[in-house]
Amino acid sequence: MASMSQQTEGIWRSLDRTEVALIKRMKMNGLPRDFIMSFFVRPGRKISAAAPNEIIKKFPDISPASNEEVAQFIERRIRETSNSDRNHGFNPVSSLRVHEILDLTSDGQSALPGFESHFAEFKREIPAEKAGKAKIARSMASFANNNGGYLFFGICDDGHIIGIDDSQNVERFWNDISDVVTRNFSPFFPWERSVVEISGKMIAVIYVFASDAKPIYSSSNFTKHIEEGSIYFRYNRSSEKIKAGDLFNILQKRDQRVAASALAEGAAVTQTSA
Repeated sequence: MASMSQQTEGIWRSLDRTEVALIKRMKMNGLPRDFIMSFFVRPGRKISAAAPNEIIKKFPDISPASNEEVAQFIERRIRETSNSDRNHGFNPVSSLRVHEILDLTSDGQSALPGFESHFAEFKREIPAEKAGKAKIARSMASFANNNGGYLFFGICDDGHIIGIDDSQNVERFWNDISDVVTRNFSPFFPWERSVVEISGKMIAVIYVFASDAKPIYSSSNFTKHIEEGSIYFRYNRSSEKIKAGDLFNILQKRDQRVAASALAEGAAVTQTSA
């Protein structure tokens, strides 16, 4: 891909050519606009909301990035946000980050068209029953097996923000869902949670990181929604049992990482012995 120092022109001047290539591939892969832009918008940096839709025809000379380059970019940006100072709002569940992700209008009540997808799931309320918590844990595992994702509580399926009731015990829910995930899925996968105020309404947020230890599998039965031995994967707007092709891709990438690690260790031993 082109050098990071080469800048595009016009209303796209804040994007360099590498970023244009990444956006092209992400758009070609059908990723939602808000998801794409969340990785490029930063405090003090504004980018036209039309960028993902217009960028393919605007820069025909720039080739799309590869899927591997996009995956590496997303992982790097997630690490950057998660390792940044929470007080500055750069972690994935900070108020600033959540506002950017939801792309709210000034009244905070606009619909979020087409956003619920393989990257995000909306819930009207925090579940109180075991079955509801099992579904949440299953969705979390499915996000971990794909590219990570958000669960928002207090938002309707159509994107309307209703908030969570004061009576809903959020801390108890965090403890309960952590227990369900820990007891029923293996290996461990990281996730973050917070409560964020959006125009006077409180919403609860979970962000699940893409796991480095895929595939995550269910280690026991829990209600009818988690079946022992199952591997769940995020497909568009639902969390389902993984398809053979996607499982093959996960295992292939895992084998490649293991092989690369073994080669690196072998090279280190050779250098030490020399």
